[in-house]
Amino acid sequence: MSTADRDRVMDEAPLARAPWLTDRNVFGFLIGWLVLFGIIGAFVSDPFRAEASASASPNTFHVMFLHGFLIGIVALAALVTYRVFAMRSAHVRLWVLAGALAATVPAAVGGLWDKRIPADEAATWTQIVGFFALDEILIVLLIGFALEWRRRSDHSRTLPFWAAAIATASMLVAAVMGHLAGWILEFGNTPGWIDRYARYIGIDRSTWTANLVGSHSHEMVVAVMALIVGLVAQQFRARQLGSIGRRLAQLGLISVAGGTIAMSGVYVAAGFTSWGPPMWFSSHGGTNGIASDDVITGVFVMGGGLLVIAAYALAGAHTLAAFRQRPLTLAALWTWVLSFATVAVAGYAIELDETFFGAGDPKAAGAAKDAVFTWIHQDIGLFLLPALTLLMLIVERLLNRRHHATIALTTTIGSTIAFLGTIIFVFVDPAMH
Repeated sequence: MSTADRDRVMDEAPLARAPWLTDRNVFGFLIGWLVLFGIIGAFVSDPFRAEASASASPNTFHVMFLHGFLIGIVALAALVTYRVFAMRSAHVRLWVLAGALAATVPAAVGGLWDKRIPADEAATWTQIVGFFALDEILIVLLIGFALEWRRRSDHSRTLPFWAAAIATASMLVAAVMGHLAGWILEFGNTPGWIDRYARYIGIDRSTWTANLVGSHSHEMVVAVMALIVGLVAQQFRARQLGSIGRRLAQLGLISVAGGTIAMSGVYVAAGFTSWGPPMWFSSHGGTNGIASDDVITGVFVMGGGLLVIAAYALAGAHTLAAFRQRPLTLAALWTWVLSFATVAVAGYAIELDETFFGAGDPKAAGAAKDAVFTWIHQDIGLFLLPALTLLMLIVERLLNRRHHATIALTTTIGSTIAFLGTIIFVFVDPAMH
């Protein structure tokens, strides 16, 4: 069955009693919902007010508000996953469709007024409904991967399949750490083993909670990016590349899968023990240096994705003329390049020059730039740009070709302007230029 034929089958509602519950309707609703949420977000969080300094305590309202947006992105990725890998289980499709709505709407609505933990009980528990629905999506997707493997479908024996499955499992692990951290923040030492475990690993409860929150957030966002790489490789047909391109794509996908496994191990260890990832390439008494977990996520996961992208750039079938015929491919690859450049390249440059940027010291010469980059590398580099890569996959599968060029062009121009603005603000010193 061709991709077009599979997509036509999947456009039908999996539940006769709910004819409106189709992929297209859910995709359209979620994208419209997230656009609205994004507009609201422009008034909630901006780079010049959201981060007082790079070391400031996170604003609970901003964090929980963003959860409403990010869970919607994961829900969209889940919908793309079962379509791209042609998961044949109607039950998997039904539960992912229903879970996407059950995860996105409560998480977003609760995030509009979830400003304190503990305190805003109604808002918190509204969001928790969405968090548990996200767990359901990830568990069902893993079942779908297992069923496809058991059926010995062709795509279940490919590297994109394994990269996506490993990324989904990593997201579930990250979600569990987030649940535990949220429980401790809400209920403290209930049950009593929480304080006992913290003392057992040699830290107090608040430090353990901070470790869990940090591991949860870092692992979740990079695992989502790893999933997107697997989806890009499968949808853009990595196996149809030439010999050089195919080897490059294979190397990139192995790097993504291995990096995701290594990253998961690092963050589980950091979340459940007093151990922290060591600093590499340190200088100036340890002020400058790159955190080792950033090396794993930036080089192996994001960098692996860049190798997959390079495979298409070098492939004879993907010349400039071919890109004109498939502009969404170019737009998807370009947003990933900019994400890597923002998070990894620019981020490493800052970490290796913290004597200027301050590492959170508000009195440092580059403290204002560091604070703004803290927002930019997260909201633009880790959230928005990968989401745009995912959006290009959705547009290619669901929208008429006559819209592809316009969407690809506006995405490319907008992401490029955002990236250039970031680099100019952070790295160009007005006193010198």
